[in-house]
Amino acid sequence: MSDKERPLRVLLVEDEPLLGRLGLRILTGLGGMEAVLAEDGAEGLELAWSWRPDVILLDLILPVMSGVELLRQYRREGGGAKVLVMTGADLGKVQGLVYSLGANMLLSKPVRWGEVIGLCRLLAGGLEEQCRLLLREMGGWEKGRGFEQAVQCAALLGENRCTLLKEAYIEVARRQRTTAGSVSKNIERLAKEVHRKGTPRYRRLTGREGGAPPLSNREFLDILSQAARIPL
Repeated sequence: MSDKERPLRVLLVEDEPLLGRLGLRILTGLGGMEAVLAEDGAEGLELAWSWRPDVILLDLILPVMSGVELLRQYRREGGGAKVLVMTGADLGKVQGLVYSLGANMLLSKPVRWGEVIGLCRLLAGGLEEQCRLLLREMGGWEKGRGFEQAVQCAALLGENRCTLLKEAYIEVARRQRTTAGSVSKNIERLAKEVHRKGTPRYRRLTGREGGAPPLSNREFLDILSQAARIPL
């Protein structure tokens, strides 16, 4: 069986027994995934290497080895699985650290397992790619400068790597060697053009008809990223 044909592999690292067993049943049953459970950080790190998951669902407070240390060692040695951190800690206090160590997404506990399943699939396929496909359906012109810039900004906001829109503009401008102002203007033109076309997909997602004003950049990007994150 090829990698594309096999079920998604998810490693759940969670020391709370009831939550761990519940998550395992939902991931394998409702999610149709292959899933294994590690109840401490050291076991989680060992399974990350030996079992080779596609996605790791990682608690931060764990016995033997913390989730922070697991993530640090795993990325330092070149571990490539997507990592979704699930924590009861204040997200504002931990997001800078976990993203700097290589986490892909951060979620606050208690989690909704339907959302977790969707995010696992999303991470395995890539949020940018989901945003790109959705923007095409909404009527975005892929060859326009604003298209890829909107995709990247929406992904940065959707993954909580940027909380302020200006931060997303600056990061995308850095990647593309342009200015944040140009990114903002290009996305504004794209949003107006998509609104003018008024495809069924756009109207369904935004509730906007032709006579309504177009969305602001923030509204447009938030709708794009949120719709891309809907569980499949």
